[in-house]
Amino acid sequence: MGQVIKSKHSQLFVAVAAAEVIKVTRLRSVGFPDGKASEIDISDFDDDWDQFVAGRKQTGSTSIEIIYDSVDHEKLEELHSTGAVVNWLVTAPLSETAGVAKPDAVGGVITPPTTVLSKQFDGFVQNFAVTSQDNDVWKATITIRGSGAVTTHRPPVGP
Repeated sequence: MGQVIKSKHSQLFVAVAAAEVIKVTRLRSVGFPDGKASEIDISDFDDDWDQFVAGRKQTGSTSIEIIYDSVDHEKLEELHSTGAVVNWLVTAPLSETAGVAKPDAVGGVITPPTTVLSKQFDGFVQNFAVTSQDNDVWKATITIRGSGAVTTHRPPVGP
């Protein structure tokens, strides 16, 4: 049976420039764009049943939820304004008490750590919605529209 990955100390990073990575602070939830395959109908008059094959994967979108901070989240709001497609990286925790160190980026692509499981994808901030409720903190739901595949990086297995 595989290892259970807890959310505590998981992190989300985004490359906001060619060599600049920020950590998304006050993270409450994060997801990954799905890769639903389109279908191609290959049925003809001789078939008793419809026949299909898988087509191109349709990169979907995902949402993240944060406790809103107007200073810490300014660059995310800028990404929403510009519509720039950027690189995102979600990392599993390093331990029960810590996350990984902030990674570097080269050419706008984040270098994933080799010590933990991580998932990486490109996408743009499609929506940035701030909400507030009675007796609560301000929160924001950020929708990221994926562009391309989600890549899973696994740490090497022991000797």
